[in-house]
Amino acid sequence: MPTTSKFLHSSRRGRLLVIGGAEDPDDDDLLILPHLAKLAGGKDARLLVCAAPTTHAGETLREYRKVFEKIGVKEVLSLPMDTRTEANSKKSVDALNKATGVFFTGGDQLRLTAVLSGSEFGDRLRERFNEGLFVAGTSAGAAAVAGTMIVGGHGSIVCRDCVDLAPGLGLWNETVVDTHFNRSGRVHRLMAAIAMNPGVLGIGLDEDTAVEVSPRGQMKVIGRGNVLVFDGRIDHSNVADVSDEEPIALLGSKLHVLRHGYGMDLRTMEPTLPKPEKEMMADRP
Repeated sequence: MPTTSKFLHSSRRGRLLVIGGAEDPDDDDLLILPHLAKLAGGKDARLLVCAAPTTHAGETLREYRKVFEKIGVKEVLSLPMDTRTEANSKKSVDALNKATGVFFTGGDQLRLTAVLSGSEFGDRLRERFNEGLFVAGTSAGAAAVAGTMIVGGHGSIVCRDCVDLAPGLGLWNETVVDTHFNRSGRVHRLMAAIAMNPGVLGIGLDEDTAVEVSPRGQMKVIGRGNVLVFDGRIDHSNVADVSDEEPIALLGSKLHVLRHGYGMDLRTMEPTLPKPEKEMMADRP
């Protein structure tokens, strides 16, 4: 295998925070959302919360506004973003240009890309991200940042029929992200996605768990669960030779199971160990 990974793109200057979902805004021991606020600019943050993935935009936006204002975000900007007309509007693009960070809520990732992809907002988002804008997403909002997006799936074996795929927003290319990974069946569909897209990086995020990805390709885990990282540079797959329902053979994929404080250097695909406890405590928001 090559010593330099393709999972790092020098043209990408933005920072990502990709969350597995179910980060509890009512928890007294918040961990991920304060870190999100810090990455967006802390007390000087102008955080744009985009509820495009959900059909309950009003309620979702009110909940996140409440928690981010409690954390101390300077200004919370809200966008329901439920139509492509809104995604193409000057008002939405102006809000994006004003923001120091963007956060995509949970819901339905296909709804998110159907509204944003190819719109004025979506195109400007990519431009600002490549200029250094911080972007975060949870659940559906996390799945959508990838180049190839899981939109559904089921089953107890690894097969072509156990996963549904679509193009994502492409902010983290050559990657497939699956969320709520501690639920049953998620390993099977992520492995099937890798078999059908050999060479991608598979990221399985437990709930209340996230990865921060720096522009220099350093990935760090934050949260209470695990992150499973599948190196998709496989040796062999028979995915093209079996029917949709038949089990897939997949050989040579390397797996890392990470937790809070651990990480990956995406330039070399080598795992990184936690900092000493004193340094880790200093990093916590």
